[in-house]
Amino acid sequence: MELTHDLVLGSQSPRRATFLTSLGLDFKTLPLDIDESAPAHLSGVEVAAYVSELKAKALSTHLEPGQLGITSDTEVWQNGQRFGKPTDAASAREMLVALSGTTHEVISGLTLVTTDNGIPKLTTETSVVTVSFSEIPDWAIDFYIKHYKPFDKAGAYGIQEWIGAGFIDRIEGNYNSVVGLDTAALFKLLLPYRK
Repeated sequence: MELTHDLVLGSQSPRRATFLTSLGLDFKTLPLDIDESAPAHLSGVEVAAYVSELKAKALSTHLEPGQLGITSDTEVWQNGQRFGKPTDAASAREMLVALSGTTHEVISGLTLVTTDNGIPKLTTETSVVTVSFSEIPDWAIDFYIKHYKPFDKAGAYGIQEWIGAGFIDRIEGNYNSVVGLDTAALFKLLLPYRK
């Protein structure tokens, strides 16, 4: 798809970059390092939009006219609790034990940002995917953490990795959204920028 703007991906996620490449989009990457904290009163959907828009605002300061920024946030929520990125093996284990044998939500926020008129213009979409794990034995949790080191992933897992292949029973929604980028939402947001 040819676009009227040059794309800038505001992310250090290799998975998001791979998605853009697989979609045939030309882009450059600008990694962002921002605090992903969100107000405690926000719902899962609101947090995903809030964090994605925080990233978009940070990215907007680096955009030139004619550039279109893309930011995204992926959240794992279960029973009203936010599962962020684990800080170490112990917190990863705690998250995976909590998710084992249960159903949770993976909530994504996706934001496009332009600064053509000097003021950031943000457009955000959110999506919710339901993911169900079968029981994950202790040995499998330990193996996964040791060999896959899921410390850059919300909820301490990547659906596209070993643990997803072996222990996810059911998924309802956009698979790519769980991996890290809701590609269907991205296409929808990019349509107004088609040449």
